[in-house]
Amino acid sequence: MYKQEVINFYNARTNYDNDVTRNRAVALFDYTTLFPGQQVLDVATGTGNIALEAAKKVGTRGSVIGIDIATELLKIAQQKIQAENLSNVQLIEVDAEAYQPESNEFDAIYCSFAIVLFPNIPKVLKNWYRFLKEGGFIAFTCSSEDSYLALSILEACAKHGVTLPNLHKPLGTPERIQQLLTQANFTQIEIHPRQLGTYLSLETAQSRWNGQFWLHTDNPLRELKSEKISQIKASYDDEIATLETEQGVWHEELIYYVVARKE
Repeated sequence: MYKQEVINFYNARTNYDNDVTRNRAVALFDYTTLFPGQQVLDVATGTGNIALEAAKKVGTRGSVIGIDIATELLKIAQQKIQAENLSNVQLIEVDAEAYQPESNEFDAIYCSFAIVLFPNIPKVLKNWYRFLKEGGFIAFTCSSEDSYLALSILEACAKHGVTLPNLHKPLGTPERIQQLLTQANFTQIEIHPRQLGTYLSLETAQSRWNGQFWLHTDNPLRELKSEKISQIKASYDDEIATLETEQGVWHEELIYYVVARKE
């Protein structure tokens, strides 16, 4: 059920490909360097923003594989590849947790804004370590645990006896990021925070959550009746109202750009 929810959510986001999402994704290249001839894996490639940029950097002697489970986004990515006449990018529709290439195959593995969606992040990191050549690196983005009004959502649920797991908690602090990467044997860990937050109007902030949607394997809201959902949503709206200032409601979006290497 969870994987299908993820597929449905991203397949519905056909307007996902815009300057904002592209710029925040390719910002990973501010902290990493690719060279001609290298082999790159882009996990959860979506509309291919990372994959296309990587393909241009590694050139025709290099290659890029982009994997994803969202068919509609992969169609957009393929159209962009054809429009730019790139011959060194291959797209594969596959669950990232099921994808098993050869060991020591890639010089670099990228994952933009998707690592938190994997139910078993330690296992994913260990797989990536195995997929990398010695000296290779991974580069991914994740968010602080209080980004996207998450704490207000959790608080609203708690008021009604519902314990909602925070999707961003496992990688929600630099300390946890460091710990997970160290456990997976990565070294030279770099964590670069970027604050992309902004103030929203009260109405916009309240509309950011419908009282039920939550991409997490353990989402208790799936099982609740509509009456209970309405009560939780009302509590969320009240919670958000308490955050309003003259500037509006602060919408935290603290992004960690993370790079780590395999020695």
